[in-house]
Amino acid sequence: MTAAGTAFPRRRVGWIALAAVVVVALGFGLTDRSGPTTPDARAHRLAESIQCPTCDGQAVADSDATASRFIRGLIEDRIADGASDDQIRDELADSYGENILLTPERSGVIGLVWVLPVAVLVAALVGIAFAFRRWRGRSVVTASAADRALVDRALDEMHTTS
Repeated sequence: MTAAGTAFPRRRVGWIALAAVVVVALGFGLTDRSGPTTPDARAHRLAESIQCPTCDGQAVADSDATASRFIRGLIEDRIADGASDDQIRDELADSYGENILLTPERSGVIGLVWVLPVAVLVAALVGIAFAFRRWRGRSVVTASAADRALVDRALDEMHTTS
């Protein structure tokens, strides 16, 4: 088997491996990992996604401000009442404004903010791969004997006139 015959399957394996990594990464990133099952863990996770209304960019879970303690208590009460995370987040956004949410929803138009950069990156990588493939596929141009003779004559004329 020639070297060219072994290069194609190796290249194909590399592309297949790259595609598998991209698919697994996208699948992992898009799956919902709503892990916390205890009410305390759920309340803490939710408090980490809510901004303290009196602090500058600090999550309710990390702040000791009075407003943060109140919101943490409200979250715990609403969880005990059986409210979903989305309901609690919506109630807080209605009360304090959308800026209180540290992590926006991942659906609708806002979802494009999360998906678009990944899609652009994948498209760019595919474009680069096609460009490299096209550049690699170009044949090497060699000069013919007539071309060499023409260059030699031009060089001789340059040397004789100088």
